[in-house]
Amino acid sequence: MEKQRTDRIPCKAKKPDSTPCQSAALPGSDFCFFHDPAKEDKRREAQSLGGRQNRTKILGIEAPNVKIESCHDIVPLLSETINQVRKGLIDPRAANAIGYLSNVIIKAVEQSDIEKRLEEIEAILKTNRTASDLNLPEI
Repeated sequence: MEKQRTDRIPCKAKKPDSTPCQSAALPGSDFCFFHDPAKEDKRREAQSLGGRQNRTKILGIEAPNVKIESCHDIVPLLSETINQVRKGLIDPRAANAIGYLSNVIIKAVEQSDIEKRLEEIEAILKTNRTASDLNLPEI
């Protein structure tokens, strides 16, 4: 069993809810890193660094636009996106958005194809109906 440290000096600061801070005071200080007034600059620097590191990685504005006109255009886009995630070039959340939007485009293209085919079938049926109405031979 590991012995509990008895040389730990608690931070003397109070939390916003007036309960005592449970962190250990820094050596030579009465406060922990988060409450020590002498560490304010280092605290801000650490917060700033953390914020910069947590930003979503996305492609820059110079990345070429992708033109998608058919479902076949999606495969290269998704392949490229997968490789970019694997290499850490883009954030997986951005890749998820690309995957989702690709799925939306696929459904829109499929719907457009179905509508086009339906219009062609209706045109054929209309032509055949007109030919039979006139007692013309059907082709």
